[in-house]
Amino acid sequence: MDFDQYISHPAKKEESEPTLLIGRDGQFDHNGHLRQVADRMAAACRGQELADGSSAERVAEVIGLTHDFAKLTSWAQKHLRNKPFQLPTEYRYHAFPSSLVTLYCLSQCWDDVGDHAAEVATIVVAGHHNISSPPEPTEVAEQYGRLSDAIKGKYERVGHQFDDINDHAASSAERIIHTATGGDGSWQEFCEWYEQRSTPTEDAHDLLIYFAEFADSPSLDGYYADVVRLWTALKFADQTAASGLSDNDLGGSLPDRESLENHIAALDEGRGVVAKLNQLRDRAREDATRNVQQLVGTDDVGLITLPTGFGKTYAGLSAGLKMAELEDSRLVYVLPYTSILDQTAREIQSIFDVSPYSKEFTLHHHLSDTYTGLSDHYTDADIGRSPGALHAESWLSGLTLTTTVQLFESLAAPTARQATRIPSVQGAVVVIDEPQAIPENWWKIVPTLVELLVEVYDTTVIFMTATQPGLIKYGSDELKTQELTGNPQQYTDFLAKHPRVIYQLDDSVQTELRNEGSTVSYPIAGTQVFSALQDGNDVLAVCNTRASAEDLYQATISNSHERKADPVEIGRLIHEHAVKTGELPSITSLRQLVSDALREKEANTVYAFLSGDVRPDDRSLIVEALYDDSVNDPDGPKPLLEQDTSVILISTSVVEAGVDISFDIVFRDYAPIPNIVQSGGRCNRSFGGDVGKVIIWRLAEPEDAFTIPSIMIHGSKGGDALPLLRETGQVLQRHATNEGEIDEARMVSETVSEFYQALFNGSLDPGKEELAHAVKSCSMSILEREHMIQEIENYEDVIACLTNNEREDLLTIDPEMKDIMTYPGAQVNTDPESWEYDTTIRNSKYIVLDAQNESYHPVFGVK
Repeated sequence: MDFDQYISHPAKKEESEPTLLIGRDGQFDHNGHLRQVADRMAAACRGQELADGSSAERVAEVIGLTHDFAKLTSWAQKHLRNKPFQLPTEYRYHAFPSSLVTLYCLSQCWDDVGDHAAEVATIVVAGHHNISSPPEPTEVAEQYGRLSDAIKGKYERVGHQFDDINDHAASSAERIIHTATGGDGSWQEFCEWYEQRSTPTEDAHDLLIYFAEFADSPSLDGYYADVVRLWTALKFADQTAASGLSDNDLGGSLPDRESLENHIAALDEGRGVVAKLNQLRDRAREDATRNVQQLVGTDDVGLITLPTGFGKTYAGLSAGLKMAELEDSRLVYVLPYTSILDQTAREIQSIFDVSPYSKEFTLHHHLSDTYTGLSDHYTDADIGRSPGALHAESWLSGLTLTTTVQLFESLAAPTARQATRIPSVQGAVVVIDEPQAIPENWWKIVPTLVELLVEVYDTTVIFMTATQPGLIKYGSDELKTQELTGNPQQYTDFLAKHPRVIYQLDDSVQTELRNEGSTVSYPIAGTQVFSALQDGNDVLAVCNTRASAEDLYQATISNSHERKADPVEIGRLIHEHAVKTGELPSITSLRQLVSDALREKEANTVYAFLSGDVRPDDRSLIVEALYDDSVNDPDGPKPLLEQDTSVILISTSVVEAGVDISFDIVFRDYAPIPNIVQSGGRCNRSFGGDVGKVIIWRLAEPEDAFTIPSIMIHGSKGGDALPLLRETGQVLQRHATNEGEIDEARMVSETVSEFYQALFNGSLDPGKEELAHAVKSCSMSILEREHMIQEIENYEDVIACLTNNEREDLLTIDPEMKDIMTYPGAQVNTDPESWEYDTTIRNSKYIVLDAQNESYHPVFGVK
């Protein structure tokens, strides 16, 4: 059957026209899918070279022109028109026969394209419909290079497909190949080439032997990078074209950096030591913004090393935006935890007056409502997301705020959904905040992935933290680093001159674990936490596990002396207000609720609890009620941490980095030195009053648990897990005084440096070797199974419906993805005891529960 027009995708709507494969009347123009994909792929690879020196741009253009070639068959065209045909479904498949056309065009017709480049392109087109990861050479060899009846059948079917094209679409096939080869190839020559290479020689033929050799192909260091680069460029170009996104839709605009400068200029200059601190903050930001220009034209990784509370976020934003301006590119700002992302997002929105749904700013994590407000385009069914979601999840906005997991898992065997964001990092600036939070198993592969960013995608990478982990210094032979904030010693000198915090080792840390009394029980720990309230102190205790945090919270309340009435618990007040009114309280009204409850119960202490089991909306409310002074209501109560009453906050590590709260005394369950320092950053942040104290103890195992929390989270668990606690203990003992004290200046500099030096320069060899080897061998199957946060694999995506709108929209009907994404602040990753129902949407399973019943604890969250 002949067709007047050959299409690549069905009509977008009943009244609209289908997407043409080539263009009207077979002419190559931008309205044709192949031309549009080719142009976008070429743009994504412009100026780049593959590992063998071939032009990535030329190879990408040929891939774009040929990737859907076999849609010219009458069977594919009938399928696209929803018409039946008599042969098996496989006859409409187009990826493998199209890859043979790609191979012919590149290997036979372009003298400046090497065999390696042609091979990678063939693999990419053969696997361009993969969903879970880019195609792996060994898998392609298995599918098309094994001598078996099934493989023989595939080649026979491909021969029939080419015969069908020759009978019905030869002129269109000629146009495609003529264009893809620059006029040096033809459809007739391809048919002869294919016939020769598919003619059996003894038991095999040339094509089968060619694909069989793919199993041993990854011999060049850049093989993995080339497969990922071309496959992700094809996914990006194919999906954006199929979704209806125009070229004008693909851009973004940077937020105005002057808005940040104006915001900082309007801040209170402070007095005394705070004024001096603010001067240092300004100096750090100005130095980083000026020095970032030194990274232009280099492969160096920038470092911003600042103690907690020294303006790190402003320095990173300013330097990142400046570099993006210089490179005429975009900024991707990366953080480890969603709780920090949400807080930083609110600050960005306030400073730059931008919406997270604009082309200036995108907030992207697995619980966020991620889309850009675009016109209502059609979305191809294979994409499974709207054009607005595709734009945002592809990081096309000027500034994208996302997670460490999203960045590095997108570089390590990206899924089809993750693939579209990789071309956006080309020439971009990536600021990685709190890199010390990267899990130890990834310490070997992260330097390799950073090398990929810098050397392949010309990305400017900046690591920013108070506790630089040395991943580039110790893990990369290719990259060097530049400190952007001048001499970091000036900041530790300031801490030495103006003491802010003293670290105190509890006896449980100074003794060997096997000794009796080497852990602190929860009744004793609770008493110690409550006793620290004397003189109106505010107290924070950071635990390693959710169960440990719950036990400590309960022990603290039960050991308190305020037993005249029920304690004032912020979480319970939020929950009661939501049940009563159907809405969450505002920050001001929550502070008022707390004040009223304290007065009614004649109490002086407020209890708060934070963990990953608590809804994100509720966590944000608690943090903002405690410390956010930007909510300036002259008639309302001050932030709770600024009032005369005392606050006790028991938390997991969700407060450990990036959360802007400050306490007089901090207890930290035993953990590696960077975790301890980060927790210490929540103590006396603004140098107020007396020197703060960070007490490091070792908590016992929670009820119904058999392992103490520090070992469960940070100890050796087999495989390549590191003995982080052993090195921590040795370093702490070297620097502690006879009284078990370490000053902050020494803690944030010498102990951190020695900790990482001991890990990387000793016999430990940190990181999972299998991951680094998987990149070198292009073993996508290994990488796609590896997740940066392993424990999340045991958790479910839980929607805890508390407000009226959440319950009405999600409890009464079977929700769609757009309904669930409307309430990101109700979504929790955990393992619930019970729920109302579960639903599977696309490839994700969601569990929906009613947060007003017993499946949700008012303080501890999802049970």
